[in-house]
Amino acid sequence: MDAAEEPVAMVARLREEHRNETWNPRWNALEVAGVDLASLETRLEGCTYTWLANDGSLHEKGMATVRFILNQLEKVLPELAGDDNPQVWHRLHRMAQLIVAPNIRPAETSS
Repeated sequence: MDAAEEPVAMVARLREEHRNETWNPRWNALEVAGVDLASLETRLEGCTYTWLANDGSLHEKGMATVRFILNQLEKVLPELAGDDNPQVWHRLHRMAQLIVAPNIRPAETSS
């Protein structure tokens, strides 16, 4: 496996783990730090599916969505309680990180 394939394989594995996770009905109404986690999960699933189907490529609107989800998860993770199943949300966070990593915009330099 070359370096370019590694993030795709990792996201595919994490997505499969997530899809095999039993969905807790409590998560349908789980809101932490003002963030609806079920909505984030659904949007990330759609973006992840598209990203994987396109071998690690996603249009700019999709990337903006994943960056937004990543920021929301970073706000939520420190606030999760044990019964919120934090490992599930950490896994989604890692997936979003891997999707965004090669697409981070370089900082603009001033001349």
